[in-house]
Amino acid sequence: MLLSSVRHYASHKGSYKSPDSSIETDEIISENNPWSPTLLTDRVKVRKPGYVRSVELPENLRLSYQPLYEAPGSKYVALLKRLTISVGVLGCYGAKLFYDSPHFDDYYAVSTLAACSVPAMVVQYKTREYVTRIFRLYDKNKPQTLENLVNDEQLIVEKLNFTGGKTFNQLVRVSGNDSLKLVSTPKVPLLASYAVWQDKEPESGTVRKHYIVDDIGGMKMDRLWGIVEKNSGEDNGRYIDYNKSQ
Repeated sequence: MLLSSVRHYASHKGSYKSPDSSIETDEIISENNPWSPTLLTDRVKVRKPGYVRSVELPENLRLSYQPLYEAPGSKYVALLKRLTISVGVLGCYGAKLFYDSPHFDDYYAVSTLAACSVPAMVVQYKTREYVTRIFRLYDKNKPQTLENLVNDEQLIVEKLNFTGGKTFNQLVRVSGNDSLKLVSTPKVPLLASYAVWQDKEPESGTVRKHYIVDDIGGMKMDRLWGIVEKNSGEDNGRYIDYNKSQ
């Protein structure tokens, strides 16, 4: 039993690279592997508010065979996170050396610490809602008809973790979710994190935000944008009312 669990865990994970990646440091470890040979039995995990570890979804749910959306700058954001964290760690070490040295005033230690730590904090804050990929969830026990899709549509929104080396998932419901809408323009955009969508986690009521680039993903993403815009009271011609079209 232990051996089968280890095999299941190992087969589920994979490295995620952008199509234009050419170096090994671009790799982002992700639990979402649509090319896994055990995709139909792999359990999808999502992060929920209040939980330290990701929670498994029911075993009847599986990922789509390919993502609906793939961010164009995932590897650059991941590298930026790693770079600024590394600079911040070196800055802490340099600040300690200045602080312990009798030849330098404490001002140098504080200045070094601030100069090296602030960029990491800014990058983490600005890119915390950056979405790398979006997958659709399918119910393996139901036929994949249009009616079943639009009546119970759920998405797996994949984001980068703190270090930029791994990803985590958030479950976003589309069907009947009026909280899925566009983020209102902040009063001071410079002080806000990058985000264009928002929704409310149903169990905790926590408002979550997501940064997704428009005009990527073709008609499938245009359809989702149309739903989000409709919930926000906007009409850019992308919303499709399937009840009227039938």
